[in-house]
Amino acid sequence: MDYFVEQAPSDYEIQALIRKKYGDRARILARKEIQTGGILGLFKRRAIEVTGYCTHAPQSRNATRGDAAEERRKILAAAGGNTTADRPGGSEAGGAAVGGNGVTHNGAERSTRGNISTANAASVPTASAPDGGTNLDAVLAEIRSIKHHIGNGNGAASEPEAVTRLREILEENDFSRGFVDATIDNLRSECTYDELSDYDLIAERVVTRISAAIEIYPWQERRRSPHVFVLVGPTGVGKTTTIAKLAAMYGAVADPSYDVRILTIDSYRIGALQQIEKYGEIMNIPVHAVETVDDMEKQLALNREADFIFVDTIGKSPNDFAKLADVNRLVRSAGGEVHLAVSATTKRSDMIDIFRHFEPFNYQAVVVTKFDETSTVGGVISALEEKRKSVSFITDGQSVPQDIERARRESFIRRLRDLPVQRRDPEPVHKE
Repeated sequence: MDYFVEQAPSDYEIQALIRKKYGDRARILARKEIQTGGILGLFKRRAIEVTGYCTHAPQSRNATRGDAAEERRKILAAAGGNTTADRPGGSEAGGAAVGGNGVTHNGAERSTRGNISTANAASVPTASAPDGGTNLDAVLAEIRSIKHHIGNGNGAASEPEAVTRLREILEENDFSRGFVDATIDNLRSECTYDELSDYDLIAERVVTRISAAIEIYPWQERRRSPHVFVLVGPTGVGKTTTIAKLAAMYGAVADPSYDVRILTIDSYRIGALQQIEKYGEIMNIPVHAVETVDDMEKQLALNREADFIFVDTIGKSPNDFAKLADVNRLVRSAGGEVHLAVSATTKRSDMIDIFRHFEPFNYQAVVVTKFDETSTVGGVISALEEKRKSVSFITDGQSVPQDIERARRESFIRRLRDLPVQRRDPEPVHKE
């Protein structure tokens, strides 16, 4: 399907031009009067601009005139055109005559008093049927794909009120402009005009689309490997507390419990080592400090019988490339899985930068921390989808080990404001 915008001095000339260039497959979306030419705003001339498209769909001959007229009224209403009902004799007020080649022409409209009015402001795509009636099946076959082209004649969108309301709600939830536009375009391509006017219906579809945009990391718990879990990330996102929560989840709360160890390379931050050692003491989980690659390899060898080894790393600014390189060397020596911790309170553009700057760590998934400290999660969802990152865990408080959970789509959906909440979570549970 190819769209076109053509201009000519008069209706007759614009119709002749369209017939010549596009033949009987031309369909008119909108017509408007414009001013062209001139110098410094003077001596401008009136012209006609027509927006339309060429369809490649086969023309059906089964539609009734009543169905065509109804769809015509809906299209004209969306485009701001005339919605006057059909008149006796098979000619619709404000309508367009159909030439022998199937192209829509703007004809003169006759009032009930017999006076001749101006040409209709917008034509509707039509095709000749054998019984002399009008047939819109070809247009109906493509109506979903041209919804966003119906409007002011230059390709701008004309949205039903329900779509406008939904767009505003998505923006209030802090979804990115790209995510919102893609979501609305997806609705237009899948929904009829009547469906786009049903807020409850399209809101449910948008929630389904948002849910599908959230990728969940297929975390697998296993014993006697050991399973090395390394957590990296910028300063202040709660890495040490998250490591303590994970260690407690599997070493203190699980039944039966796993054999867990904690390694930390965060011995530079004041109080960091003491904090994680205190957690380990309370949970009866061994904690060891690691400063060099040799230390890391030694501790991994000594604890090779453990089920889990959780590695806490030093927090550094994503822009401190030299320090990040030092941390990366230690992380690579640990092997295992690398997860990136990001705070849900981080604005979307900064989160995108963090994702990019930590790419050298080859992290497999994202841990979203401080989930309880934000009222909008659209920015997080937008960033995750934009960079195609999956989520492994979510933390939503300071309590150890309660305030951590395996990532689920439902956890994000529940925090959407003014949107319907899905009642069940489709994620499967991955266990060995």
